[in-house]
Amino acid sequence: MIDYSKFKVEDFVTDESFCLWVKGTSPEHTAFWEFWTEAHPEKSETIRQARLLLLGLKNQPTAINEDEISLEVEKIVRLVEKPSPFKARFGLPFWSRIAAVVVLAAGLGWWLWSRNPISISKQKRPEIAAQTTENTRVEVSNNTHSDYTATLPDGSTVQLKKGSKVSFSEKFSGDKREVFLTGEGFFQVVRNPNKPFFVYANDLVTRVLGTSFTVKTYSQEQKVVVAVKTGKVMVFSLSELKKSEKIANYHLQSLYLLPNQQATFERQNEKFNKALVEQPAIVTMPVETPNFTFENTPIAEVFAKLKKAYGVNIMYDADLMKNCSVTAPLGNESLFVKLDIICKTIGARYEIVETEIVISSRGCP
Repeated sequence: MIDYSKFKVEDFVTDESFCLWVKGTSPEHTAFWEFWTEAHPEKSETIRQARLLLLGLKNQPTAINEDEISLEVEKIVRLVEKPSPFKARFGLPFWSRIAAVVVLAAGLGWWLWSRNPISISKQKRPEIAAQTTENTRVEVSNNTHSDYTATLPDGSTVQLKKGSKVSFSEKFSGDKREVFLTGEGFFQVVRNPNKPFFVYANDLVTRVLGTSFTVKTYSQEQKVVVAVKTGKVMVFSLSELKKSEKIANYHLQSLYLLPNQQATFERQNEKFNKALVEQPAIVTMPVETPNFTFENTPIAEVFAKLKKAYGVNIMYDADLMKNCSVTAPLGNESLFVKLDIICKTIGARYEIVETEIVISSRGCP
Protein backbone atom coordinates (compact mmCIF):
# COMPACT_ATOMS: atom_id res chain seq x y z
CA MET A 1 0.00 0.00 0.00
CA ILE A 2 1.38 3.42 -0.92
CA ASP A 3 2.32 5.59 2.06
CA TYR A 4 1.20 9.00 0.77
CA SER A 5 1.92 10.63 4.13
CA LYS A 6 5.62 10.69 3.19
CA PHE A 7 5.05 12.18 -0.27
CA LYS A 8 6.51 15.54 -1.30
CA VAL A 9 5.17 17.82 -4.03
CA GLU A 10 7.14 16.09 -6.79
CA ASP A 11 5.88 12.67 -5.63
CA PHE A 12 2.23 13.72 -5.84
CA VAL A 13 2.72 15.30 -9.28
CA THR A 14 3.95 11.97 -10.72
CA ASP A 15 1.43 9.73 -8.94
CA GLU A 16 -1.20 8.34 -11.33
CA SER A 17 -4.06 8.29 -8.82
CA PHE A 18 -3.39 11.86 -7.68
CA CYS A 19 -3.29 13.08 -11.29
CA LEU A 20 -6.64 11.43 -12.06
CA TRP A 21 -8.14 13.15 -9.01
CA VAL A 22 -6.87 16.58 -10.06
CA LYS A 23 -8.21 16.02 -13.59
CA GLY A 24 -11.61 15.10 -12.10
CA THR A 25 -12.09 12.20 -14.51
CA SER A 26 -12.37 9.34 -12.01
CA PRO A 27 -15.10 9.25 -9.31
CA GLU A 28 -13.29 6.33 -7.64
CA HIS A 29 -10.06 8.29 -7.21
CA THR A 30 -11.97 11.43 -6.23
CA ALA A 31 -13.65 9.58 -3.36
CA PHE A 32 -10.30 8.15 -2.21
CA TRP A 33 -8.50 11.51 -2.19
CA GLU A 34 -11.37 13.31 -0.44
CA PHE A 35 -11.13 10.70 2.31
CA TRP A 36 -7.31 10.83 2.41
CA THR A 37 -6.99 14.63 2.52
CA GLU A 38 -9.55 14.76 5.34
CA ALA A 39 -7.44 12.27 7.25
CA HIS A 40 -4.15 14.15 6.67
CA PRO A 41 -4.71 17.89 7.22
CA GLU A 42 -0.97 18.31 7.79
CA LYS A 43 -0.42 17.66 4.06
CA SER A 44 -2.85 20.34 2.86
CA GLU A 45 -0.14 22.80 1.78
CA THR A 46 1.80 20.11 -0.09
CA ILE A 47 -1.41 18.95 -1.80
CA ARG A 48 -2.27 22.51 -2.77
CA GLN A 49 1.14 23.12 -4.37
CA ALA A 50 1.00 19.81 -6.26
CA ARG A 51 -2.50 20.59 -7.58
CA LEU A 52 -1.34 23.99 -8.82
CA LEU A 53 1.58 22.48 -10.66
CA LEU A 54 -0.62 19.84 -12.32
CA LEU A 55 -3.23 22.41 -13.30
CA GLY A 56 -0.48 24.40 -14.96
CA LEU A 57 0.62 21.34 -16.91
CA LYS A 58 -2.69 19.67 -17.75
CA ASN A 59 -3.29 21.55 -21.01
CA GLN A 60 -0.04 20.40 -22.60
CA PRO A 61 -0.31 18.36 -25.83
CA THR A 62 0.71 15.07 -24.18
CA ALA A 63 1.99 13.54 -20.97
CA ILE A 64 5.51 14.18 -19.68
CA ASN A 65 8.19 11.70 -18.71
CA GLU A 66 8.04 11.56 -14.94
CA ASP A 67 11.81 11.28 -14.40
CA GLU A 68 12.38 14.54 -16.25
CA ILE A 69 9.46 16.34 -14.67
CA SER A 70 10.53 15.26 -11.17
CA LEU A 71 13.88 16.99 -11.58
CA GLU A 72 12.30 20.15 -12.94
CA VAL A 73 9.53 20.19 -10.34
CA GLU A 74 12.13 20.00 -7.59
CA LYS A 75 13.73 23.12 -9.02
CA ILE A 76 10.38 24.91 -9.19
CA VAL A 77 9.46 23.91 -5.64
CA ARG A 78 12.75 25.33 -4.40
CA LEU A 79 11.82 28.60 -6.07
CA VAL A 80 8.59 28.65 -4.07
CA GLU A 81 10.28 27.80 -0.78
CA LYS A 82 13.23 30.17 -1.30
CA PRO A 83 12.64 33.69 0.14
CA SER A 84 12.12 36.12 -2.70
CA PRO A 85 14.57 39.10 -2.84
CA PHE A 86 11.59 41.25 -3.84
CA LYS A 87 9.53 40.25 -0.82
CA ALA A 88 11.33 42.57 1.58
CA ARG A 89 10.96 45.52 -0.77
CA PHE A 90 7.52 44.95 -2.24
CA GLY A 91 5.88 42.49 0.17
CA LEU A 92 5.32 39.90 -2.58
CA PRO A 93 2.90 37.35 -1.06
CA PHE A 94 3.27 33.57 -1.20
CA TRP A 95 0.45 33.15 -3.74
CA SER A 96 2.14 35.52 -6.16
CA ARG A 97 5.12 33.19 -6.18
CA ILE A 98 2.80 30.22 -6.67
CA ALA A 99 1.24 31.94 -9.68
CA ALA A 100 4.70 32.43 -11.12
CA VAL A 101 5.40 28.76 -10.58
CA VAL A 102 2.28 27.80 -12.56
CA VAL A 103 3.52 29.88 -15.49
CA LEU A 104 6.93 28.23 -15.24
CA ALA A 105 5.27 24.81 -15.06
CA ALA A 106 3.29 25.45 -18.24
CA GLY A 107 6.45 26.45 -20.05
CA LEU A 108 8.24 23.42 -18.65
CA GLY A 109 5.52 21.11 -19.96
CA TRP A 110 5.85 22.46 -23.51
CA TRP A 111 9.63 22.29 -23.38
CA LEU A 112 9.71 18.67 -22.23
CA TRP A 113 7.05 17.64 -24.73
CA SER A 114 8.94 19.19 -27.64
CA ARG A 115 12.09 17.33 -26.59
CA ASN A 116 10.65 13.91 -25.89
CA PRO A 117 6.86 13.37 -26.24
CA ILE A 118 6.38 10.08 -24.39
CA SER A 119 3.66 8.94 -21.97
CA ILE A 120 3.96 8.59 -18.21
CA SER A 121 4.84 5.13 -16.96
CA LYS A 122 3.63 3.87 -13.61
CA GLN A 123 6.30 4.62 -10.99
CA LYS A 124 7.24 1.70 -8.79
CA ARG A 125 7.81 2.51 -5.15
CA PRO A 126 9.12 0.13 -2.49
CA GLU A 127 6.49 -1.35 -0.24
CA ILE A 128 6.60 -0.05 3.33
CA ALA A 129 5.83 -2.75 5.88
CA ALA A 130 3.69 -1.74 8.85
CA GLN A 131 5.27 -2.30 12.26
CA THR A 132 3.10 -3.60 15.06
CA THR A 133 3.77 -4.38 18.70
CA GLU A 134 2.50 -7.58 20.19
CA ASN A 135 0.42 -7.18 23.35
CA THR A 136 -2.39 -8.91 25.17
CA ARG A 137 -5.49 -9.76 23.15
CA VAL A 138 -8.91 -9.03 24.64
CA GLU A 139 -12.06 -10.84 23.55
CA VAL A 140 -15.53 -9.72 24.61
CA SER A 141 -18.46 -12.07 24.02
CA ASN A 142 -22.09 -11.20 24.68
CA ASN A 143 -23.75 -14.32 26.08
CA THR A 144 -26.68 -12.41 27.60
CA HIS A 145 -30.17 -11.97 26.16
CA SER A 146 -29.78 -8.22 25.62
CA ASP A 147 -27.31 -5.83 23.99
CA TYR A 148 -23.96 -5.27 25.68
CA THR A 149 -21.68 -2.24 25.17
CA ALA A 150 -17.92 -2.81 25.29
CA THR A 151 -15.43 0.05 25.58
CA LEU A 152 -12.30 -0.16 23.42
CA PRO A 153 -8.79 1.08 24.39
CA ASP A 154 -9.20 4.46 22.66
CA GLY A 155 -12.59 5.21 24.23
CA SER A 156 -14.59 4.02 21.22
CA THR A 157 -17.50 1.70 21.94
CA VAL A 158 -19.21 -1.25 20.28
CA GLN A 159 -22.73 -2.37 21.17
CA LEU A 160 -22.82 -6.13 20.70
CA LYS A 161 -25.98 -8.05 19.88
CA LYS A 162 -26.75 -11.35 21.59
CA GLY A 163 -24.25 -14.05 20.62
CA SER A 164 -21.77 -11.55 19.12
CA LYS A 165 -18.13 -11.07 20.04
CA VAL A 166 -15.28 -8.68 19.35
CA SER A 167 -11.54 -9.02 19.89
CA PHE A 168 -8.79 -6.40 19.96
CA SER A 169 -5.41 -5.60 21.48
CA GLU A 170 -5.28 -4.38 25.05
CA LYS A 171 -3.59 -1.26 23.69
CA PHE A 172 -3.86 0.08 20.14
CA SER A 173 -0.25 0.25 18.98
CA GLY A 174 1.23 1.08 15.62
CA ASP A 175 -0.44 3.37 13.09
CA LYS A 176 -3.96 1.92 13.17
CA ARG A 177 -6.69 0.60 15.48
CA GLU A 178 -7.86 -2.91 14.63
CA VAL A 179 -10.79 -4.95 15.91
CA PHE A 180 -12.26 -8.28 14.79
CA LEU A 181 -16.01 -8.84 14.87
CA THR A 182 -18.23 -11.90 14.72
CA GLY A 183 -21.99 -11.33 14.81
CA GLU A 184 -23.46 -7.82 14.89
CA GLY A 185 -22.10 -4.67 16.49
CA PHE A 186 -22.84 -0.94 16.42
CA PHE A 187 -19.59 1.04 16.58
CA GLN A 188 -19.15 4.60 17.79
CA VAL A 189 -15.57 5.47 16.96
CA VAL A 190 -13.54 8.27 18.50
CA ARG A 191 -12.09 10.38 15.69
CA ASN A 192 -8.33 10.12 15.20
CA PRO A 193 -7.12 11.05 11.66
CA ASN A 194 -3.60 9.89 12.53
CA LYS A 195 -4.72 6.38 13.47
CA PRO A 196 -7.59 5.04 11.32
CA PHE A 197 -9.96 2.43 12.74
CA PHE A 198 -10.33 -0.96 11.03
CA VAL A 199 -13.05 -3.56 11.59
CA TYR A 200 -12.40 -7.03 10.18
CA ALA A 201 -15.59 -9.05 9.69
CA ASN A 202 -15.11 -12.36 7.88
CA ASP A 203 -13.90 -11.34 4.40
CA LEU A 204 -14.80 -7.65 4.68
CA VAL A 205 -12.73 -4.74 6.01
CA THR A 206 -14.28 -1.45 7.16
CA ARG A 207 -12.05 1.62 7.55
CA VAL A 208 -13.12 4.82 9.32
CA LEU A 209 -11.57 7.85 11.01
CA GLY A 210 -14.33 8.63 13.49
CA THR A 211 -17.98 7.81 12.92
CA SER A 212 -20.84 5.50 13.89
CA PHE A 213 -21.93 2.46 11.92
CA THR A 214 -23.24 -1.08 12.20
CA VAL A 215 -21.52 -4.23 10.96
CA LYS A 216 -23.51 -7.45 10.70
CA THR A 217 -21.64 -10.66 9.98
CA TYR A 218 -22.28 -14.23 11.06
CA SER A 219 -19.99 -17.11 10.13
CA GLN A 220 -22.82 -19.23 8.68
CA GLU A 221 -24.06 -16.40 6.43
CA GLN A 222 -22.60 -15.55 3.04
CA LYS A 223 -23.30 -11.81 3.34
CA VAL A 224 -21.79 -9.01 5.41
CA VAL A 225 -23.73 -5.76 5.88
CA VAL A 226 -22.27 -2.36 6.84
CA ALA A 227 -24.75 0.46 7.55
CA VAL A 228 -23.60 4.02 8.27
CA LYS A 229 -25.31 6.29 10.79
CA THR A 230 -22.88 9.23 10.85
CA GLY A 231 -19.65 10.15 9.10
CA LYS A 232 -17.93 8.50 6.15
CA VAL A 233 -16.94 4.83 5.84
CA MET A 234 -14.74 2.97 3.37
CA VAL A 235 -15.27 -0.78 2.82
CA PHE A 236 -13.24 -3.26 0.80
CA SER A 237 -12.60 -6.98 0.67
CA LEU A 238 -9.88 -8.67 2.68
CA SER A 239 -8.37 -9.99 -0.55
CA GLU A 240 -8.01 -6.39 -1.80
CA LEU A 241 -6.18 -5.45 1.40
CA LYS A 242 -3.77 -8.37 0.96
CA LYS A 243 -3.07 -7.31 -2.63
CA SER A 244 -2.28 -3.77 -1.53
CA GLU A 245 0.18 -5.11 1.04
CA LYS A 246 1.99 -7.23 -1.53
CA ILE A 247 1.88 -5.07 -4.65
CA ALA A 248 3.59 -1.68 -4.70
CA ASN A 249 1.50 1.17 -6.11
CA TYR A 250 -1.68 -0.92 -5.87
CA HIS A 251 -4.91 1.07 -5.43
CA LEU A 252 -7.63 -0.54 -3.37
CA GLN A 253 -10.93 -1.28 -5.09
CA SER A 254 -13.18 0.13 -2.41
CA LEU A 255 -16.65 1.52 -1.79
CA TYR A 256 -17.49 4.70 0.12
CA LEU A 257 -20.60 5.03 2.25
CA LEU A 258 -22.27 8.15 3.65
CA PRO A 259 -24.94 8.49 6.37
CA ASN A 260 -28.08 6.37 5.75
CA GLN A 261 -26.24 4.28 3.16
CA GLN A 262 -25.35 0.61 3.49
CA ALA A 263 -23.30 -1.94 1.59
CA THR A 264 -24.01 -5.66 1.36
CA PHE A 265 -20.92 -7.73 0.60
CA GLU A 266 -21.42 -11.16 -0.97
CA ARG A 267 -18.51 -13.21 0.31
CA GLN A 268 -18.55 -15.92 -2.36
CA ASN A 269 -18.13 -13.70 -5.40
CA GLU A 270 -16.79 -10.61 -3.52
CA LYS A 271 -19.53 -8.39 -4.91
CA PHE A 272 -20.90 -5.21 -3.31
CA ASN A 273 -24.46 -3.91 -3.42
CA LYS A 274 -24.99 -0.32 -2.29
CA ALA A 275 -28.38 0.93 -1.08
CA LEU A 276 -30.22 3.07 1.44
CA VAL A 277 -30.71 1.66 4.93
CA GLU A 278 -34.20 0.32 5.72
CA GLN A 279 -35.10 3.26 7.95
CA PRO A 280 -33.08 6.41 7.18
CA ALA A 281 -32.55 8.57 10.27
CA ILE A 282 -32.14 12.33 10.56
CA VAL A 283 -28.43 13.15 10.34
CA THR A 284 -28.48 16.86 11.28
CA MET A 285 -27.29 17.93 14.72
CA PRO A 286 -29.93 18.13 17.48
CA VAL A 287 -29.76 21.93 17.54
CA GLU A 288 -30.59 21.88 13.83
CA THR A 289 -33.55 19.49 14.00
CA PRO A 290 -35.74 20.63 11.11
CA ASN A 291 -39.39 21.58 11.25
CA PHE A 292 -41.39 19.41 8.85
CA THR A 293 -44.60 21.42 9.07
CA PHE A 294 -45.32 22.56 5.52
CA GLU A 295 -47.95 25.12 4.56
CA ASN A 296 -48.29 25.75 0.84
CA THR A 297 -44.54 25.15 0.63
CA PRO A 298 -42.97 24.87 -2.86
CA ILE A 299 -41.94 21.31 -3.64
CA ALA A 300 -38.31 22.33 -4.28
CA GLU A 301 -38.09 23.64 -0.70
CA VAL A 302 -39.73 20.49 0.67
CA PHE A 303 -37.28 18.17 -1.08
CA ALA A 304 -34.31 20.37 -0.13
CA LYS A 305 -35.28 20.15 3.55
CA LEU A 306 -35.62 16.36 3.39
CA LYS A 307 -32.28 16.04 1.60
CA LYS A 308 -30.51 18.15 4.22
CA ALA A 309 -32.15 16.35 7.15
CA TYR A 310 -31.54 12.78 5.96
CA GLY A 311 -28.50 13.21 3.74
CA VAL A 312 -30.31 11.42 0.90
CA ASN A 313 -30.25 12.64 -2.69
CA ILE A 314 -33.76 13.22 -4.14
CA MET A 315 -34.04 13.35 -7.94
CA TYR A 316 -37.00 15.05 -9.64
CA ASP A 317 -37.88 17.20 -12.64
CA ALA A 318 -37.77 20.74 -11.23
CA ASP A 319 -39.33 22.36 -14.29
CA LEU A 320 -42.17 19.87 -14.51
CA MET A 321 -42.96 20.17 -10.78
CA LYS A 322 -42.34 23.91 -10.33
CA ASN A 323 -46.05 24.58 -9.62
CA CYS A 324 -46.34 21.83 -6.98
CA SER A 325 -46.64 22.79 -3.31
CA VAL A 326 -47.29 20.87 -0.11
CA THR A 327 -49.46 21.54 2.93
CA ALA A 328 -48.87 18.85 5.57
CA PRO A 329 -48.05 18.96 9.32
CA LEU A 330 -45.34 16.28 9.26
CA GLY A 331 -43.29 15.40 12.33
CA ASN A 332 -41.64 12.22 13.63
CA GLU A 333 -42.70 9.93 10.79
CA SER A 334 -40.00 7.94 9.00
CA LEU A 335 -38.59 9.35 5.78
CA PHE A 336 -40.58 6.93 3.64
CA VAL A 337 -43.87 7.72 5.42
CA LYS A 338 -43.17 11.42 4.82
CA LEU A 339 -42.58 10.70 1.14
CA ASP A 340 -45.78 8.66 0.94
CA ILE A 341 -47.79 11.60 2.30
CA ILE A 342 -46.04 14.19 0.13
CA CYS A 343 -46.44 12.15 -3.07
CA LYS A 344 -50.13 11.51 -2.41
CA THR A 345 -50.62 15.24 -1.85
CA ILE A 346 -49.18 16.21 -5.23
CA GLY A 347 -50.15 13.11 -7.22
CA ALA A 348 -46.63 11.76 -7.60
CA ARG A 349 -44.80 8.54 -6.72
CA TYR A 350 -41.27 7.63 -5.72
CA GLU A 351 -38.89 4.71 -6.05
CA ILE A 352 -35.50 3.92 -4.50
CA VAL A 353 -32.63 3.47 -6.95
CA GLU A 354 -29.55 2.32 -5.02
CA THR A 355 -28.84 5.26 -2.68
CA GLU A 356 -31.11 7.82 -4.36
CA ILE A 357 -34.85 8.54 -4.28
CA VAL A 358 -36.39 9.24 -7.70
CA ILE A 359 -39.69 11.13 -7.89
CA SER A 360 -42.03 10.64 -10.85
CA SER A 361 -44.78 13.21 -11.50
CA ARG A 362 -46.96 14.66 -14.26
CA GLY A 363 -46.64 18.08 -12.72
CA CYS A 364 -49.17 20.30 -10.96
CA PRO A 365 -51.66 22.76 -12.50
